[in-house]
Amino acid sequence: RPDFKELKSIEKERREILLRAELPFWRILMFWSGTCLKEIATDSLVWTTLIIYIGIRIYANIVDYVPDSVELLQKTNVGILGGFLSFFLVLFVNQTNGRFLEMYGFSKACSGRIQDVAGL
Repeated sequence: RPDFKELKSIEKERREILLRAELPFWRILMFWSGTCLKEIATDSLVWTTLIIYIGIRIYANIVDYVPDSVELLQKTNVGILGGFLSFFLVLFVNQTNGRFLEMYGFSKACSGRIQDVAGL
């Protein structure tokens, strides 16, 4: 259970983040605290994936021949796979947005109830 000093520091940080919401989006993206930038920059999975991708691109530019696996891919229809992937991605994003809007409605209703109680 947090003590009063910790609650006070959390509230101060929360209010600073709230004030940033009025800034232009490019300035918001430059903040380290209160954004996902810190999590992305310190995540090992992001850096591992990026290093593997860069390694593959460097290897592909160094090699003078086309590997057999690439020639096999030319005979397949990857467009259908991309279509299914796009469909599921759009479906997932739509469901996520629906859940967000539902939770936002709940939080606004909670805020209204708190104001109702405060008005009594």
